Amino acid sequence: MQEKWNRWYQKHQKYVKWASIGVAIVLLIVIITMIFNNKGKLLKDEQGHYYRELKQGNRTIHVPVFEDKKLNEEVQKFQKNILQNSKVEQLEYELKPVGDLTQVIWIKKENKKEEKDTWIYHQKEKHAMTLKEVFKNWNQNTEEQVITFLNLEWNRMIRTLTPPLPNDHQVHKEAKKAITENNWYFQNKKDNYQLYFEIVKEGKNYEVGIPFYLLKNQINWSKIGIEKNEEAWFQSYMKDRKAVAFTFDDGPNPNTTPTLITEFSKRGMNATFFMLGRNVEKYPEVVKMVDQNGFEIGSHTYQHRNLKRISNEEQSYEINQTKQVMQSAIGKNPTSIRPPYGNYNDVTLSYIDTPIILWNVDTWDWKYRDANAIYQNSIDKIEDGSIVLFHDIYYASIDAAVRMADELYMRGYLLLNVQELARAKHVTLTPKTRYYHIP
Repeated sequence: MQEKWNRWYQKHQKYVKWASIGVAIVLLIVIITMIFNNKGKLLKDEQGHYYRELKQGNRTIHVPVFEDKKLNEEVQKFQKNILQNSKVEQLEYELKPVGDLTQVIWIKKENKKEEKDTWIYHQKEKHAMTLKEVFKNWNQNTEEQVITFLNLEWNRMIRTLTPPLPNDHQVHKEAKKAITENNWYFQNKKDNYQLYFEIVKEGKNYEVGIPFYLLKNQINWSKIGIEKNEEAWFQSYMKDRKAVAFTFDDGPNPNTTPTLITEFSKRGMNATFFMLGRNVEKYPEVVKMVDQNGFEIGSHTYQHRNLKRISNEEQSYEINQTKQVMQSAIGKNPTSIRPPYGNYNDVTLSYIDTPIILWNVDTWDWKYRDANAIYQNSIDKIEDGSIVLFHDIYYASIDAAVRMADELYMRGYLLLNVQELARAKHVTLTPKTRYYHIP
């Protein structure tokens, strides 16, 4: 029997070969047709947007349909990749139109796990957008700021999640991947103005956001068609959060103040600096750095003298000379004043035209000079509306302030400057009036 088969095969070998090639071609045509020509059913989603439903075996693929030809071409490329990936069991989508952007959130299900990819298309410029394009100046520092804040927000979030919680409290690697793969989108709705990143952690997807208010000066809003609205963004930022103001006296110091500015800026945090006029005069570049990074600058008088114990003329000099050197350094007057030791009298009031900002939490950092002691002494005394006193001239104070700021953020606080804290509490700061806290 085997010999008969061999003789028959040798006699008809070329026909068998061509028949096999023909069958292969037919199968290839069928596969290509399924991939490229299976347009599926044209349906409408709940928002009235058209989409196609493609079925392939036991899996269902849903892809949106757009009027924009180029946009549809891009969607079809994604569709092709999905159809060729047998691991994807199901594909759904969400549309989030914002400004001039069409934002597609792809939801892929593989092995009972859900994974999200985002894709952003500029309707007017007719191309896919990258994160670098929406920022005015994307560089290594910008990326570090974004990753640092996302890690901080992640740690705040996991304290609010229902167990089981992720074991790893760091998302630096995942945040960097989300940035590299452009896995982000804008949310521009009432009470929720954020730039979200899709973070995949231990096989689960999490949306971790950066409030628009923190990005207000970093993103080219007009380019993406979003109208800048700082007040609405600020109220959204404050929603359901407590707030506190960290204040720093006796600076600026060229060795310590820049470190604090860098660390707080990376975290999207703010503070108020009550500067001595003599140091402003000595280190104008540091003052400019503080101001240009959006921090508030107040007066701590010129030489740190006890205003109750000096003459009227000396009081006038302490206050007005500080104004003059600040004008010279940054072209602005101090927003408020903190008299040294909190001491002043009626004569002082005749020379000032700003609010008087005192404090209700003293870290005693000048006494302890130890970051852990400063932290332990102060962290649990802070409450909503507190004004906290530090000095930015000590290395230990900087370390403690950053550590305390991180912990407070994870407890649900925002770190603001005094002006922002008053705004958050709907309080108008009145000249010549003293404030220990802003409840």
